[in-house]
Amino acid sequence: MGKHPGYWAALGALAALTAFMGAVVGFGALGTSIDADGAAVVEVRPGESFGALTGRLTGEGTLHHARFLLLLALLRGDTGRIKTGDYVFHGRVSPKGFLDALVSGKGEFTAFTIPEGFSLRDMAARLEEERLGDAQEFLRLSHDPAFIASLNLPLRPAPPSLEGLVFPETYYLYRGVRESHLIQAMVRQFKQRAWPVLKSGEGRGLTPYQALILASIVEKETGLDAERPLVSAVFHNRLRQGIKLGSDPTVIYGVPDFDGNLTRVHLRTPTPFNTYTQAGLPPTPIASPGLASIKAALAPAPVAYLYFVSRGDGTHQFSSDYRTHERAVDRYQRHPKRGA
Repeated sequence: MGKHPGYWAALGALAALTAFMGAVVGFGALGTSIDADGAAVVEVRPGESFGALTGRLTGEGTLHHARFLLLLALLRGDTGRIKTGDYVFHGRVSPKGFLDALVSGKGEFTAFTIPEGFSLRDMAARLEEERLGDAQEFLRLSHDPAFIASLNLPLRPAPPSLEGLVFPETYYLYRGVRESHLIQAMVRQFKQRAWPVLKSGEGRGLTPYQALILASIVEKETGLDAERPLVSAVFHNRLRQGIKLGSDPTVIYGVPDFDGNLTRVHLRTPTPFNTYTQAGLPPTPIASPGLASIKAALAPAPVAYLYFVSRGDGTHQFSSDYRTHERAVDRYQRHPKRGA
């Protein structure tokens, strides 16, 4: 007996499906998802679906042949398995290689951590110490107007440097990644995580950039979350009353090749960042603040403090008048043993 016509139709459909699946798998090994001139930074955002990721990367011009990549991911069951994070791809990358990296969440990556309170100079030095990049190139790009303009920062006018505009975080990089791609990833994190908070504070007396500058000073003045709103209040009160901020970290930032010893000469030497000699905020941030300092800059504590001095144990004594402050300085700085 001959085969039923439906049998041959089903067999033909199965053969066609098998051939199609084979073509997709072959594309996965031999095709091209990324063809980067040097390196391409890919960010997988928290909660982002694979379809949303491929659509965004296609729109950015990073990803090629997104439909075939999606089919391969479906065949492999990988659409729900990709890991959040930043990935760096070099040169030509196959769909299989692309999926393998995103599913494993790692690869040839090295962790590069930027602590809260690091300046661009600190970051550049660490980048070179860990043999992940060139310090001079990192700093050059961070101050290059054309490169800064290419980042589409939500600031007008464009800032003179990227100080404060790179987010303190742990990044996972390939050794040899271009400094430009690293900076792009760091600025992207700033725009996604810090900028919405800064933007939400508009109308509270400071522009978002001014709030960022103040947050960077708060970050450098204290490492205690409980003190950040108090330190912020001191500077808000001083700005409102026209009193110079008098912040040591701003002076230090303006001293080239600072050796760790802050002297009276430093405090008396006028620079744009010397808030003992210059009124108001310095022209740029002095470091990259964390979210806690940004929030404190936008929401100072409701206190009348105008001064604070270190107690020498990581905490500070706050005062509302100069006489009380001088007594605190005597106790904790000039004569700490007598005040104990």
